[in-house]
Amino acid sequence: MKNQKIVIPSMNPGGLNAQFDWRFGRCSHFTVIEKEDDKITQVTVLTNDAVNAMGGAGIAASQTVGNLSPSDIIVGNVGPNAIYGLGSIGANLYQVGNNQVNTVKDVLDLFEQGKLQPVNTANVDSHTGMGGGRGMGRGMGRGQSRW
Repeated sequence: MKNQKIVIPSMNPGGLNAQFDWRFGRCSHFTVIEKEDDKITQVTVLTNDAVNAMGGAGIAASQTVGNLSPSDIIVGNVGPNAIYGLGSIGANLYQVGNNQVNTVKDVLDLFEQGKLQPVNTANVDSHTGMGGGRGMGRGMGRGQSRW
């Protein structure tokens, strides 16, 4: 009997139909797929509390995932802090890479077909998933409020 617990980052709590999130440390959810003898027995979704962390999101997300004792973790983009944290879990770590995916189910299908590559190094810099870009605001406020 072969048991697996696979963790995949997702953008919403939609289970297998959830949108895959390329960011590991700053994904909003983790979809956890439990399988026994290649059959899905349970799908659960956890909120990633590190999504809005000022720093250390990769390490915090790794701790959350590590507490699940997964057999396999699948990521898109993963930074150095997350790789450091994930390295101590003892799970197999795979990268989606350049594959075209939309949903968690798409990722799971590629995994089951053996089309994902093992990964053990970061593929993005620290703080990549934070957003941090400058908006398109025009700065037209005049600072005249009396309140």
